[in-house]
Amino acid sequence: MIRNNTEYVAILKANSKRDLKMILKDFNLPEINEEKLFKAYRIATEKKGQCLFVDSVKSQLRYNFKKIVDPSRSSINFTNTEIAVHSIQMYNSQFNIDATAYGNNSFSIIVPTAATTSIMNVTLNDGYYSYTDINRMIQVALVNAGAYLVDSNGNNVYYVQITENATYYAAQVDLAKVPTALPSGYTRPATGLYSSGGSGLPSTSYTPQLVINNAEFGKIIGYSAGTYPNAQTTTAQSLLSNITHR
Repeated sequence: MIRNNTEYVAILKANSKRDLKMILKDFNLPEINEEKLFKAYRIATEKKGQCLFVDSVKSQLRYNFKKIVDPSRSSINFTNTEIAVHSIQMYNSQFNIDATAYGNNSFSIIVPTAATTSIMNVTLNDGYYSYTDINRMIQVALVNAGAYLVDSNGNNVYYVQITENATYYAAQVDLAKVPTALPSGYTRPATGLYSSGGSGLPSTSYTPQLVINNAEFGKIIGYSAGTYPNAQTTTAQSLLSNITHR
């Protein structure tokens, strides 16, 4: 049975008046009399510009049925006929980040700069966040802190990112080494840590570090409380969730 909670959309080839009559009978639509039936047929066969086109096939009639359609019990021969759900709308109003309800809206990033480090605290507004959304907020924090560079194409270059790893059903955190000198063609941000007026690029090419200082946030991305990696390193990191995330 093909179900659409609010609407059942059948896209049927209108090959004959008989087929249309059977549709009306099968779905108990007495409000459409024979005159309207013939009019619908003419629209479907003669005024093709007003018809619905599916896969470049013309002369197809679309009708929105207000009752459940069960093709297996239909008196219509559905052989070589296409029936499709036109659209389904589902809304999720349940937040997965909520400061009051869950207390899971914060974490930190440590970025290397000069001969030291700088800690960026990231606070998320209440909402429903995907890994992409969380990564975007990390990028916003990096831009605000000036902890990024700009490549020769004008694209911002970030040295930390979080993505979805579908193979391992996990969040993947990638940490790249921050250069000690400006790469060829790159420019500095106008303000902040790595700007010409800031503390500057690190004296040693360390990676950033992800700090899960909020265990409840850690459950969202599947990381136990801690610092990743647990010490500064000059080796690029690709880390997967170490606990089952929510």
